[in-house]
Amino acid sequence: MNIGPAAIGLYEERSRQALSLALDQTPLYASWRGRDPGEGHEINARYRALPLLTKDDLRAHFPYGCVPIGRNLDAALARGEVSFVRTSGTTDEALTNLWNQGWWDASERASWTLNAVAARVATGTHPEAILASALSVGPRSEGPPIARPGRMLGRFLFLNEYGRTEEWPAGHERRMLAELADYRPSVLEANPSLLARLARAAERLGLEVPPVPLITLTYEFPSELHLRVIRRVFRSPIASSYGSTEAGYVFMECEHGRLHQNTESCRVDLVPLPGGDESAVVPPGGLGRIVATTFGNAWFPLLRFEVGDVGRMAVNPCPCGRTLGLTLSSLEGRLKSLCVAGNGIPVTHGAIDRALAGVDGLEAYRVDQDAPNRVHCAVVAAPDQGQALAREASAALSKLFGLGVSIEAVEVPELLAEPSSKFLLALRSFPLDRVAPLRTGEAPHG
Repeated sequence: MNIGPAAIGLYEERSRQALSLALDQTPLYASWRGRDPGEGHEINARYRALPLLTKDDLRAHFPYGCVPIGRNLDAALARGEVSFVRTSGTTDEALTNLWNQGWWDASERASWTLNAVAARVATGTHPEAILASALSVGPRSEGPPIARPGRMLGRFLFLNEYGRTEEWPAGHERRMLAELADYRPSVLEANPSLLARLARAAERLGLEVPPVPLITLTYEFPSELHLRVIRRVFRSPIASSYGSTEAGYVFMECEHGRLHQNTESCRVDLVPLPGGDESAVVPPGGLGRIVATTFGNAWFPLLRFEVGDVGRMAVNPCPCGRTLGLTLSSLEGRLKSLCVAGNGIPVTHGAIDRALAGVDGLEAYRVDQDAPNRVHCAVVAAPDQGQALAREASAALSKLFGLGVSIEAVEVPELLAEPSSKFLLALRSFPLDRVAPLRTGEAPHG
């Protein structure tokens, strides 16, 4: 799949157009204009010269400062062309966005081309089931279940109407499994922790689950512990679909397990981790913060928006042949989940997950590094596991974090989701400026 000069030229032109829309027409970016070296410079150098857009920046200018000059936001809201949508999340992460449904749909369609199975089964008219928290998407109940017709929206069946798993009534998993078998969707879009819970219920109940042509995982970091039970039960192709409410569909996992940039919809830059030079280029195999610039969203242009996640640049070309844009070998988790080893090397959520995935009988975990020299870990054992689980988890983390970091692991009966309804499996509870500048690379034995 060779990418010719025309495709590269089109991508660079879209990058220039995004710069122009933001810097020349959108009030939010007025203070950035002096930092742009200008049209005579190479496009990547122009982007690297600019700061990063934060959620605080968007809050400070929302809504009118985020809209290009000459566009009548009030009229567009009145006719339903755009709307306000608030994301779920903690206080520092929740954000009200200007939602453009047409642009979002186009971004999703473009992402399907990056996975061979999605390109075949996702037609735009295909039946799709969604398993997520009702705080994220779909109808919500705070009491009785909602009958299936009330959870249908066109071709979409929302399997779950509750915000948090502790609200799920008795028999909820059995109902969802029965509806999946009856509806037979072409695509199942799912929160990985909820789909893993559903898969464990199917095993416990002894229910056979018909394979779905494609499962796409989104909303959360897909832990290897989730993937293990999902693959065991569903026997379906699985692809991670990565994006955000603000930036649309940013990466899609291909049939070979790499994550490819959705170049039709956005520009992506990988920026060095905190403590590094933000204008530097992340090398192959290196870790970086994901920074997205939207293409074609005329109502809400984002320029170098820091999504809040960490990715690892692929080293070698992907066997699928896709080469336009960035290719990641892995998504490594949230920036706020980025921990630090005793020698100052970053420990990503991905590294933590890989280490704990080797602990037999582990069903769930929560890791919190509350100080540079201290890590707490809560673990949930699968049924019929012995008492050594916490000790084995502690040993795995000690090997990962190295000398100078104490590990305390305890076994708990269950772990609850964050107020956003998402499960945050790893967290750093101190600012990175309290440690030496981070060096790109794997933590010890990571």
